[in-house]
Amino acid sequence: MTAFTIMKMSTQEESLLPKLAVEAFRNAFEVASESSSVVYAKGHQLLKQHPTGETEVIKDISGAYTAIEASRTLLKRKKKQAVV
Repeated sequence: MTAFTIMKMSTQEESLLPKLAVEAFRNAFEVASESSSVVYAKGHQLLKQHPTGETEVIKDISGAYTAIEASRTLLKRKKKQAVV
């Protein structure tokens, strides 16, 4: 079970959270790639980076990406009928 601690933050501190999250992920990726091989997706390709810094293309995954067309349909709620 996870316990969450409530932290009070100012709006300025809260606005920094996305930047801090990106920086934390970047640092974790660097540490992981220095100790072992890391597999990640970049530019529609699946890449494997070895601790030596050598990058190897494992697979082309461009077929896995699909373009989603924007729908201009408006969804309306059904009116509730009163039961008497």
